Amino acid sequence: MKKTLLALLTAAVATMAYAADVADIAKKAMEQVTPNTITFKGQDGWLYSKNELAHLSAGELAGGKIVEHSKSTKKDNANPIPAMEAFNNELKELGAKLIVVPVPPKCAVVPFDGLKQGDAMMYLKPFYEELRAKGIEVLDLYDTFAASKEPVYCKQDAHWNQAGIKLAVKKLVELSKLEPGKETFEGKDEKIKIVGDLMLSLDKAAQPSEELSITKYSGKLIDESSPVLLLGDSHTLFLSSGGDMLAENAGLAECLASELKMPVDRIGVKGSASTVVRTNLYRKAAKDAAWIKNKKVVIWCFSAREFTESTSGWVVVPVIKK
Repeated sequence: MKKTLLALLTAAVATMAYAADVADIAKKAMEQVTPNTITFKGQDGWLYSKNELAHLSAGELAGGKIVEHSKSTKKDNANPIPAMEAFNNELKELGAKLIVVPVPPKCAVVPFDGLKQGDAMMYLKPFYEELRAKGIEVLDLYDTFAASKEPVYCKQDAHWNQAGIKLAVKKLVELSKLEPGKETFEGKDEKIKIVGDLMLSLDKAAQPSEELSITKYSGKLIDESSPVLLLGDSHTLFLSSGGDMLAENAGLAECLASELKMPVDRIGVKGSASTVVRTNLYRKAAKDAAWIKNKKVVIWCFSAREFTESTSGWVVVPVIKK
């Protein structure tokens, strides 16, 4: 018994030291972010977001420690769990299933010097278990992404590429447990060249040089009458809404609609998705209660760094007006 206890204590101490090292590596990387940019240069042309490094440098999240690290301007809104639990419970009451999809940090799958693959998940995974203990379904994509034989992130941009999106969609379709629809959306394979947001931060005059393989879909892929609602940050708009999202009709909503064989509904924002998308949902539901009552699956997708980096925090927002 004494030997077992000693082994457990030794392992715990080793884990704490290792955790401190990972946060310290991220802090040192932040010091190497190119001045006046949001970009850290890794190896082999891989670029990383300063906000992602800030999230990793915060350290442990579970056990209430996330409150200490949150960038929320109001500490009452620093802990995501109460808001997420309330959101999940109210959706259940309305007959809808919530699936939370935190997009893993790029450096978890493609680590920069000093990190190993998976290191950047060591604080997130215990926190996900806390969310699950509250009955919240969390889709952790790390293992799926790490096993991929092709890149799942853009080199020059902070977002995932379509390969990553399609892997996420496969998992979402399984978790949704929805019967497939009857619609078929035509897809056309293309190659595009992009200049990502991280590259533009380094060089405003940069020309498109990173090549992405995408499938563009056609048809009515987004429809507010759909039983599936996609909520989230720019990961829900990337390769979908054009402009600085770099392409149209090739993003998460379109790939999901194609796989489900039915259109999906969407509320997406380019900023933080911690509170504003739920506020937008509430406003729409207040005007049309039948709209939200028609939803069977709600997918809430955002960058995992939001857990600590959202300045607006995690406000408890009702789903529907009582």
